[in-house]
Amino acid sequence: MDTSTYRVPPRVAALAQRQQLGALVAVHKGDHPLVECATGLVIAAVLFGAAAGVGWVVSLVEFLQIKVLALLVLLLAIGGLAAAGYAFFRLFGAHVVVHHYAHGLVWTRNRSVDAVPFSWIDEMYVTRKDAKATAAGLVTLDGRTVDVTGAEKPDYTAFVDRLEAELTARRRRILPARREVGREPAGVGISDRVIAVLAVIVGGALVAAIGVGLSRTGLPGPVAAVIGFLIIGVTVGLLGARFDSRIAVVGGIFAAVGGLVMMVAVGRLIPQVNKYVTATVVLAVEMGILSVVLNAYRRLPALPPTRTRKRLAARQGWEFLPSLTVAIPGPQSARQLIGVQEGAQSVELFDVVRGAVNGVPVLAGDRYRRKPRRSDPVQTVWMVPLASPVPYVSHTSLDTTGQSGIFTVTPPWWMEGSFLLCEGPGDPETIVAWASSLTRIATTMPWETIRARTPGSHSA
Repeated sequence: MDTSTYRVPPRVAALAQRQQLGALVAVHKGDHPLVECATGLVIAAVLFGAAAGVGWVVSLVEFLQIKVLALLVLLLAIGGLAAAGYAFFRLFGAHVVVHHYAHGLVWTRNRSVDAVPFSWIDEMYVTRKDAKATAAGLVTLDGRTVDVTGAEKPDYTAFVDRLEAELTARRRRILPARREVGREPAGVGISDRVIAVLAVIVGGALVAAIGVGLSRTGLPGPVAAVIGFLIIGVTVGLLGARFDSRIAVVGGIFAAVGGLVMMVAVGRLIPQVNKYVTATVVLAVEMGILSVVLNAYRRLPALPPTRTRKRLAARQGWEFLPSLTVAIPGPQSARQLIGVQEGAQSVELFDVVRGAVNGVPVLAGDRYRRKPRRSDPVQTVWMVPLASPVPYVSHTSLDTTGQSGIFTVTPPWWMEGSFLLCEGPGDPETIVAWASSLTRIATTMPWETIRARTPGSHSA
């Protein structure tokens, strides 16, 4: 966007001045929820219109009343509902405008405004297709996030390229995609098929019991059914969020069925109104509720791994520590670890397990930028001490030597200073497996190769 003709909102200008961010360099406006909603509704209207048109023609011409056309009407109606649902879900999203200043960023998210100097940005992710940026976002050292939306706009790639160049020059980490959420429920240890069977039999029976019980109190049957589906959906969803994400999906399915029943119930309650109109209105309300629920869920505290890590330590004969301050081996490691300020000499790991594997000391613990929420990534870090310091060496720098297959497989380790490190998922199985791999790598490291490929290194 041409900044010479852009009028900076007063709140943005005032915050940039307070933060001493300098002159405005560029501005990018993300997708607007109203535009996204209008586009989805136009598509939904076309599909609903096609369904109504085909249904009208079929009702007039007797020889056209065949199952294939009836199925077509159903599919068009379902497509219209899906498009309308997406449209209303997008309506409750955020409109993000990012202002690139000489020394930092100011962004607005709907009515809120926030800012960060470049020195306080932890990392950036940029997803590309060929040379074109298709998604991008930033994360601050204290866990705030800003997604740069509007990938279809003509200025998007240039804006993202400018930000990426700025942060690369400042030696911040650039990732090819957003980090995954770090802490999912541990799981209940049963198969997908068992969960599906239990959902159909037990869940269906409970919905029927609640619906029948409520209908006997005088509630209309469809209303009682909606309440039954929603009660089971919410309950199962909460249980799944705590114990197994697959169960949470089952809860979402029950809630979705309840939403569909609600559309039918409202349509029967006011038959004088067009059924597509009533379905769209009900869907808009449901998408608003879903948006509020999802936003609230993302802000919930993440599930702590403390109990699991204690059990792991006891099983392996290791030591458990609630937290441990460790030295940062060097500048490359500082870039790899999340939430590390420039110039920091140490970081704190949480829920740490420490012991010996293959006769070599090893520890594993979590890094996070703030007290983690459900939507925050958590980084598990392994550290194995080395006999003597080495310069930075990545596992990829040894892959081309053909020295040993052990160095071409996971975990994706690196060495710097007095440590061999890696980062990855923090489930107990991975912690044990990678601890074993890293300690084995440390004892079989081709030091002669490392010395030859990295001048100035020391032999162990």
